[in-house]
Formats: sequence, C-alpha cells, structure tokens
Amino acid sequence: MESHPTSHVPRLGFNPDEAAKSTGVSRTRIFEAIRDGTLTARKAGKATVIEIDELRRWVSSLPTRARTADNTPDAA
Repeated sequence: MESHPTSHVPRLGFNPDEAAKSTGVSRTRIFEAIRDGTLTARKAGKATVIEIDELRRWVSSLPTRARTADNTPDAA
C-alpha cells in the first residue's frame, strides 16, 4: 500500500481564541469588536468563526500610532 504525503489544508477561519492569539489582543477585545460590528464573525451552530481576510481587514482598520521625528513612540 502506497503512502500519500499529507497535503496542507488552507486555513479559512479562526475561532475567537485563535483570532485573539493571532492578533495579539484579548479574547474579550475580539468579542467586543464582534458585538460593536467592527469585526464580522459567522456562526456554525454554537461555533463562532472569523474569516482570516476579515480578521486582517479589522487589524488594518485599527488606529495607528505615529512616531516623533526622533523615531520614538509618541506619549499619547
């Protein structure tokens, strides 16, 4: 019997814990963003699924912090 190499299955979404870990924010912040409508999640029964492209869009929409002329972070 010939063995087949395991093929990589592309990841389509994260649960809220994985989304939090991936973005570096808390699980609570993920659920707040879903609740306030800034992050779209899908439901599959009880499971909450956040599409990877949507998670990327949400992270890109977060405010940025500017740096001062000497390249140190603002104290804002």
